[in-house]
Amino acid sequence: MKKKLGIGAITLLVFVLALSQPSLSQTTESAMVTVNFNQPTTPVKSQSGFLYGIDATRPPDSLIKPLQPNLWRTSRLDLYPRITGLGSQFQLILSDTWGYGSPMGWPYENYLKWEDHVRQLARQNKDKLILWDVWNEPDLSNPFWGGTREQFFETYKRAYQVLRQELGSGAVIGGPSFSKFSASDLKAFLDYCLAQGLEVNFLSWHELNDYDIAAISDRITFARQNFLSNPLYRPLKIQKLYTNEIVGPLAQYQPGDVIGYLSETESSDGSAKACWEPLQGGINNCFNNALDGLISPDDLFNRRAVWWAYKYYADGVGQRIKSQSSSVRVPVLASKSGQVLFGYMMSGFSPTKAKITLDLRDVNAIAPGKPLTMTILKIPNSGESATEYLPVVLSIPIPPLVTSFTWTIQGVNLHEGYLVSVN
Repeated sequence: MKKKLGIGAITLLVFVLALSQPSLSQTTESAMVTVNFNQPTTPVKSQSGFLYGIDATRPPDSLIKPLQPNLWRTSRLDLYPRITGLGSQFQLILSDTWGYGSPMGWPYENYLKWEDHVRQLARQNKDKLILWDVWNEPDLSNPFWGGTREQFFETYKRAYQVLRQELGSGAVIGGPSFSKFSASDLKAFLDYCLAQGLEVNFLSWHELNDYDIAAISDRITFARQNFLSNPLYRPLKIQKLYTNEIVGPLAQYQPGDVIGYLSETESSDGSAKACWEPLQGGINNCFNNALDGLISPDDLFNRRAVWWAYKYYADGVGQRIKSQSSSVRVPVLASKSGQVLFGYMMSGFSPTKAKITLDLRDVNAIAPGKPLTMTILKIPNSGESATEYLPVVLSIPIPPLVTSFTWTIQGVNLHEGYLVSVN
């Protein structure tokens, strides 16, 4: 361990610490992460959310409540009391209650049968606060849609009209929950709804490209500016924007990349972690009560490293302060409580190692007049292995007169996350 001191202004003390001393090559990523604990930002919506992942009792609430889920996407109406009891919005995947092709067929093969199905569900669930998501990934011909784009539009129209008739003007109905962002496809859907006198109370699509995480916030900004804030689409009464499936199959267990997804989607109104096949085989993480892979799919319910990424994300989301990173590969999220959560994620060519310097400013705003300690925890890229406790990399007191300082961490591995706590 090597520590170097340098003194500038009276209240500025600069620490540089090499937490490890690997041989750093020319391909090592270097990034500066800047956090100001005295500059709050505009409040954001939590992106902690899930796709299926539970049954009536498993996993226990003690493993879910710390994650403070904001959005839950499912077709399990029997789980409505549990999900809403956890404080989450309930988004019903209407198409999952119908099925894809056999045995029900496709809605366009018998629109009256589709309408009857939607009407029955609406009448059975009038008392519930449901976000009605009409169809899942209709831009994917295999396996989620067998018809044309125009037939999907008509399917949405029929469902919308029945839901509005049965549930009234307060029902929240939306989509199209495309598998990926496409400005032209979203525009075509909204233009159709506008021409037909329909509403789209929430606009939704999925972000599942693990090589393109750093561009998600740009797409959300585009959608807000061109669709939600566009006077042309005001008759649609778009209230919210959901990236209602995030995290692709490569990143599903990678804390650094998951932190990137959570960071990039914070301008959305809600997200749900997608679920994929386990690495070792077995039941899909949607349906093995593993909380989309955050915990082990057995009665032990061991936490995995990615569970901790979600947990510390939830801890800090309500107290966001200003933070920024010099590298798109190093997402950072900070909170007024003294928490800095960052990761090292894939984006284009990403070196296997990174050197990350933290520039922490106005730390005295965390607890004025009180002594502080900085603790650094690593959230390892440990895949499906149980990670019940995070390794403590460092715990060190901060001298009372210090208000700002820098700290360099060398040898950060690709896909890892870190939690820095100053308190």
